[in-house]
Parts: sequence; C-alpha cells; structure tokens
Amino acid sequence: MVKIEVTNVRDNAMLKRKEIKYKLLYDGESTPKRDSVREIIAKNFSAEKELIIIDRTLQETGKSEAIGYAKIYDNKDNAMLYEPDYELFRNGLKSKEKKE
Repeated sequence: MVKIEVTNVRDNAMLKRKEIKYKLLYDGESTPKRDSVREIIAKNFSAEKELIIIDRTLQETGKSEAIGYAKIYDNKDNAMLYEPDYELFRNGLKSKEKKE
C-alpha cells in the first residue's frame, strides 16, 4: 500500500495551477509508476487525473520512500500551454506522431 505525505502545497495563480511537494512511502513494494502516483494525488486533491503533471519522483537510496513534485492545472488547455512537450508525453496528455 502506497501512502503519500504532502509536505507543501502552493497555489500559483499566475500559471493557474497548484504545486505540490510530496513524499511517497511504500513498504516492500517497487517504486510506484508515474500513472499510479497521478491516481493517488487525484484522490487526495479531488482533481481529475488528466490535469496532473508529475514533474519528478526521486527514489531515496536504500529506503522505501521517494520525494516528488507535481502540478495540478485548472484545465487541460493551461497544461498544454505551460508544460514542455516532453512532460506532456511522459504524463500521457500528448502522444507522439509516428513517421511513415
């Protein structure tokens, strides 16, 4: 069972998002995937999973915990406007075009 401890929440009105710093605690499990972290944050903040961008999750060496940083946007258009393409690809908001 993965537990989350929110260490800091900041409202960024200019970029229309909440910025969250957190610590994940998971005993006897592997480091949670980006998608499952988005689900956990969505439950805790009553937000839509599609509006959450996981910026980073850093594994603590030798521990069953990780620290991270995420952003919850007010709407998808703001996320598409302010986030770089690689973050949108990582978080599933944008898909890569295949070359033929």
